[in-house]
Amino acid sequence: MTGSCASSFPLNSITGSPNNVNQRRFISLAGTPGMTSKLRNYILILTIIIVSIGCDQGTKAYARHHLKSLGTIRIVGNFFILTYAENDGAFLGLGAHLSQPYKTILLTLFPLIIVLAGLGYVILGKHLLVWEIVCIASIIGGGMSNLLDRIAYHGTVTDFMNFGIGPWLRTGILNFADLSITLGAVGLLVVQLVHRPEKPVNR
Repeated sequence: MTGSCASSFPLNSITGSPNNVNQRRFISLAGTPGMTSKLRNYILILTIIIVSIGCDQGTKAYARHHLKSLGTIRIVGNFFILTYAENDGAFLGLGAHLSQPYKTILLTLFPLIIVLAGLGYVILGKHLLVWEIVCIASIIGGGMSNLLDRIAYHGTVTDFMNFGIGPWLRTGILNFADLSITLGAVGLLVVQLVHRPEKPVNR
């Protein structure tokens, strides 16, 4: 009887050996919902920002090297057109005619503050839904990429896409970062308008 009981209950479990204690600590930490959800959210934020910047900078590099001398290229009739432009204003050229230092404040410093505030909010904010995180990170990624353009190309941003129907109902010439910002903002508005789930993402 004594031998069978000893074999059924290892000495480690009674004495609390260091290996057993460390193993319990590892399992406890790995199973902490707060840590896993935070890590998941951080990876999601970083991935979306990197993808947004990568797609935008990659397509802009292609536009600078291949579209600059080609004029207008119709991809889907008149609905989707590629045409190269260097924009020294904001979206749709707003603020292009401002004098310095107001132009730098409006087009560089103000967007930088917005991007940093958004980044702080999405990282430190609690009870954010997954789609809220996706939309905010998309806006941040697009904003960061356009800021990189302004720093690298003396205040200008490369634009090359145009959408619309006919000559009157059209967007301005824009880029992937503009789409990322616009879709993120629209998506965030939609998420706020619909019913939020009972259990938001744990932060």
